[in-house]
Amino acid sequence: MKVKSKLADVDFEFGHFEYKKDHLIIHSAASQSMQSKVYISPDDVLSAVGKALIQPMVWAYIIGFPFFLIRYRKRKALRKKSKSS
Repeated sequence: MKVKSKLADVDFEFGHFEYKKDHLIIHSAASQSMQSKVYISPDDVLSAVGKALIQPMVWAYIIGFPFFLIRYRKRKALRKKSKSS
């Protein structure tokens, strides 16, 4: 997952998940140079799901997901192949 902001552009790779005091905590992968944690509360989940479900583009993405996944993986494989050549 790529996170972009005015402060930094970060590639976040999911590591392990943890549950603590009603929060889901997502740790970054151990291989990442900048270790980070994302704390998600129950209110965060409700807010995100509520906002996502009223957006037509989210529904389009969900419906088209199999196509997007295949296209993404093909492009990624082509980039990897062209870099190694």
